[in-house]
Amino acid sequence: MNSPINAISAPILPAAGPADAPGVPAPVTPAAPAAPAASAPPDPVPRIRSTLRDGVLAVGLAGEFDVLTCAPLRDLLAEGAAAGARRLVLDAALVTFCDSALLDVLDAWARSKRSWETSATSRSLRLLLDLDARVRPRPAGRERVGP
Repeated sequence: MNSPINAISAPILPAAGPADAPGVPAPVTPAAPAAPAASAPPDPVPRIRSTLRDGVLAVGLAGEFDVLTCAPLRDLLAEGAAAGARRLVLDAALVTFCDSALLDVLDAWARSKRSWETSATSRSLRLLLDLDARVRPRPAGRERVGP
């Protein structure tokens, strides 16, 4: 269809002829578009984007990360390590939920003598990292940068 998207919400025009003729419907004006929900629930679907350059693997995460959804991230980090990544920069500003499974993935990266840091964190990840820092000491090379 080659019509612009605005044509979908354009008013329906009456057929040719007088408006009060029998069988000719009155013009219909479209209802005002519904306002978006003020507090739409966050998207739980995990999304991962990554870039590898000069030994630095930059990874952006969004959505929920738990024991069932961390497998693609674990695989991505393994591929990055095989391609020569020695440092991980994590942008987790859009993570809506995470548990110890994400922490385990990051610890596995650090145990393989690679460093990681965060460039941005969500409240979920910040709480998890703060709790982890209180319970057990930080391994060398695991530092947090950013908020």
